[in-house]
Amino acid sequence: MALRDVSIASRDARWSFFRHLDGGSDVPAQHPGQMPGSADDARPRLFFFLSYARSDDDPYVEQFYRDLCGEVRVRAGLASSEEVGFFDTHSIGIGATWSSELVDALAESGTFLALCSPRYFVSEACGREWQIFTERVERQQRATGTRSRTIIPAFWLPPRQVPAAVQRLQYDSAAFGPGYRRDGLRQLLRLRRNQDEYLDLLAVLADQIVENASTDPLPAIPPPERVEFVRAPSAFHPANHRAEPTPWQSAAARTDHVHFVIAAPNREEASAVRRDVDYYGEFPVEWAPYLPTMADSLADFARAVAAKRGLTSEVSALSGSGLETAGGRIVVLLVDAWATQIDELRRALVEREIRAAPAETAMVPRNHEDQETHENWRLLSDGLRSVFLRRVAAGEAFAFRPDILSHRAFDEDLQVVLEVARNRVFSQGRGPADEPPGPGRSRPILEGP
Repeated sequence: MALRDVSIASRDARWSFFRHLDGGSDVPAQHPGQMPGSADDARPRLFFFLSYARSDDDPYVEQFYRDLCGEVRVRAGLASSEEVGFFDTHSIGIGATWSSELVDALAESGTFLALCSPRYFVSEACGREWQIFTERVERQQRATGTRSRTIIPAFWLPPRQVPAAVQRLQYDSAAFGPGYRRDGLRQLLRLRRNQDEYLDLLAVLADQIVENASTDPLPAIPPPERVEFVRAPSAFHPANHRAEPTPWQSAAARTDHVHFVIAAPNREEASAVRRDVDYYGEFPVEWAPYLPTMADSLADFARAVAAKRGLTSEVSALSGSGLETAGGRIVVLLVDAWATQIDELRRALVEREIRAAPAETAMVPRNHEDQETHENWRLLSDGLRSVFLRRVAAGEAFAFRPDILSHRAFDEDLQVVLEVARNRVFSQGRGPADEPPGPGRSRPILEGP
């Protein structure tokens, strides 16, 4: 998108928005690109960290990130090749854990820009990012007696409720146009008629980000003092929900761990009910429903998505015996619709449905390129409804998510499921029911060679 410049007068007219952030004082605006004193020496490694709820309109978020980076470069006098922001899907590939790159960016970026939405405040990961950066601001305040204006909440989609951590920031949405106040930044970006208001907002945000880096840089946290991301508390959730497990509690009982259960046949079992068995392997956990678009097994892909959310995970195949209830755990049942046509798997699914816990979700992929499944979808849908009768009757989207037609849709749906499941486990207030591991205690086994 071509970005037009905004006059200094227009920018200064909107400067009051940032005077209200964190009770900041009235600081004269710098000319775009102007750096004080030994400019580059004082400048943070990155101008800003973009915090957002993953899968929250990702293509639009990426466009906003690119547009804002362009505006920041113009105002800082930097070349187009300069890296000025951190956006995690650009820096951390799928399947990576919350790496040191993300922690370093939170510890070193000059401004924290949060795209607030209903999903953002549900996300524990976003709450952790907010908390880690807030602790940097508070650390500077203790050292200098002044509080910086480096946390900027921008409403991507106006939420109905705002957590106390955000309410404490005295932001003034009236400084922006009526489209933003009514519908948020997302709608400004999506509708062409809002382009002028969107570009004005971009310019004001970019000015404040450059201002933070040039006149009041927030000191970085030294590497030895940086918190491990998965152990950071969330600013948006109860203080006690991250209580550490005792040494004997298994990973499966923690809210940062998810158990994926694969309800699919192996290749031999699948051949009894369908012609095309290319989607199956020697073991159920090798099921790859999104071939040829995605060659990975669904189990590996699901674990990658969980890792992207900061969760550890395990995988096991559904069996007709020895089922365990979900208890206070996050459990995601990944179901091949063809499994409802195989007697042993159908019985196991029915048993699981009877014993399913509130934090368990059933997800049913359906590859839009799998012609045989499409031709038989009415039969398969009837089988799913008869097995998941209680969930279907309840009509709750969290508990039963059928007909997921692509791996990208699966990625988005699973991220939502994991956040909701976490909150359900928190609200139950239940500790793990596991006993200390010892002789005679079995552990989950990943089927495979």
